[in-house]
Amino acid sequence: MRKKPQLPDVEPVRLSPIFGIRPGAVIFAAIIAFALILAFLLFLLPGIVQKGGYVRFITNTSDTAIWAEDGSYIGSSEGSVYYLPHGTSTFHFSIYGADAGSVTVDIPHRILFTLFSHKVTEVSHDTENTEEIEKAVRAEFLLEVASWSRVIDYDDRYHFPPLFSSFARNAVALGFEDISSEMLYGAMHITSSAMEEDFQNALDILSSSSVRYSTPTLEAIAEKRPEPLPSFLARTVGKPVRNGSFFSYPAMALTLGCSEAGSFPEANERLVDTDLGAFSIAERPVSEYEYALFTEANPYWSAENKEELIADGMVDDGYLDGITLTTRVRSTLPIRNISYHAAEAYVEWLSERDGVSYMIPTEAEWTAAALSAEGKHYATTLIPVDNDPSTPSFMMGQLWEMTSTPYIPLMRLYGYDEAMRLGALYPFDDIIIKGGSYINDPSDVTVDTVGVAGRSMTSEYMTLRIGIRDGNQVDTAE
Repeated sequence: MRKKPQLPDVEPVRLSPIFGIRPGAVIFAAIIAFALILAFLLFLLPGIVQKGGYVRFITNTSDTAIWAEDGSYIGSSEGSVYYLPHGTSTFHFSIYGADAGSVTVDIPHRILFTLFSHKVTEVSHDTENTEEIEKAVRAEFLLEVASWSRVIDYDDRYHFPPLFSSFARNAVALGFEDISSEMLYGAMHITSSAMEEDFQNALDILSSSSVRYSTPTLEAIAEKRPEPLPSFLARTVGKPVRNGSFFSYPAMALTLGCSEAGSFPEANERLVDTDLGAFSIAERPVSEYEYALFTEANPYWSAENKEELIADGMVDDGYLDGITLTTRVRSTLPIRNISYHAAEAYVEWLSERDGVSYMIPTEAEWTAAALSAEGKHYATTLIPVDNDPSTPSFMMGQLWEMTSTPYIPLMRLYGYDEAMRLGALYPFDDIIIKGGSYINDPSDVTVDTVGVAGRSMTSEYMTLRIGIRDGNQVDTAE
């Protein structure tokens, strides 16, 4: 058996005392000090130096904006958490610009564990309905649903906001009595699966409330039951009676469209019946000279005032581009590059000047006049010649012509005349334009073709033709 080797004797190592204190005690004290400093840095210092706390706002309404006392915008009430200065503060609320009240709260200055635990102060506020709030909520929904209907496809980067469901929640929370008109108008604008899903969510919210919202037409839209197609087509329009520079038509039933499509967007030209009262329509579009008289009498609408018109949302930057307006030369060229807002202003001024209630024809009135002139050639120039004075000139070709009919996507499927009524109540939609222009291929444009233009949009290929309702007749030739 091997013997265990004998180690040599060595002198023990002894640490010298530090300020008379044993080194072990110093090390232990250093560890304790480090732990205390670390705890202070982690658990106390963040709370001492922070200047605020976390706040979550809870409101009974959607899309409620939150403002600080100094007027700075904080955010919305959709469950978000905000870091705000501690202390007593008053927060103000608004819904689409309408005052929705305020609340004063104390945001505590918490010290312990704030680095790891963000304790949230909840601030609740129940908005009470006012006339201003109700008007703002209704108007915002109508405007937004008309605007968003222009987008018919969404992806992960481009989301459709919950317009219908937010409107429904607000209507229930604020105790609206009846939103059937707004809901029907919105439903007439469903152009995508995203809008359809949001619409159905809104119906679920409203179904258990006391808010009135449903109509037979709304139910038909929800169940996708289009109106039946016309059983008898009224497409024949006789020769009108000429009176000066206008042509007069009697009251009639008229069938619009040429398609049997049962879904959007193919239904833009779907067959639909409508009734027309007696009306007259001008022989030709408004001329540059006639519009020059208007701008001379109304400097607000002059080309020199374009910047203000753009700022007011009346026109775009193409207003009167390339048009030299003068009352010294009787230019018979049709006016171009004016907006629908400008057309409305022109008609209002002309009506006041002549003492006659002029109007911008509806799609149906324009179609009746175009059918009466059926057989005339498609005008492929800006200066065409018409040798037939028995019907209005240049209804097809030359320039697209504005109508006063709003473009409501589902109007041909679920009630054309009802959509017209809603469009008159809520003027947020684009307008329908008709007839094509000289740059279009005649084979691509028929009397039933539906074009669309924004109300502030201008185009060198779009013009205005005026009319008169109720059988009034007048010759406005200068």
